[in-house]
Amino acid sequence: MIKKLLFTFLLLMPFIGNAQGNTSPILLQMHNGKVYFDNVYALNPAFKKADLYAKALNWFKGDEKAVTNANEKKGEVTGTYTTRINIGTTGNYYFVRVVVDVIVYDATYEVKVFDVYEKPIEKGISNEYSKIEYRWWDFRRGKPWSGDDEPLFRGVSAAVNNAMDSLGNEMNK
Repeated sequence: MIKKLLFTFLLLMPFIGNAQGNTSPILLQMHNGKVYFDNVYALNPAFKKADLYAKALNWFKGDEKAVTNANEKKGEVTGTYTTRINIGTTGNYYFVRVVVDVIVYDATYEVKVFDVYEKPIEKGISNEYSKIEYRWWDFRRGKPWSGDDEPLFRGVSAAVNNAMDSLGNEMNK
């Protein structure tokens, strides 16, 4: 167990952003060069796969979430989660869209978050969704694209954590 934790820490160390000199790091997990979160959660042993599947489907209800694929036999629900990230006092903001894949088992579930896209809403910028990896790559190397980078990445990290917490609350009901 300790070896696994140390290995995970060493894998994530290069991806902890601190390009702006802020003392609190920004953590965006990565896998094969892509922003990617993957966590497994243990629940009450009495929770059965069918019940957890229904809870996962229920979590995807709402304006900011949408189911794109649901397979009850496999216990898998995949969908998108979109959130708004405000950037300081400039009036600029970003929509961030991610894919959330939930796989349920008896008493456990796995969450994968990937395909992170950002869409700037500000004058002079094309308002199209684009993958975030190139921008994150440059930011980590001290070459931010704009002053919005640090609040954007902090917002992405917080949004993913909030989504996972929200899903956890639903799954633990």
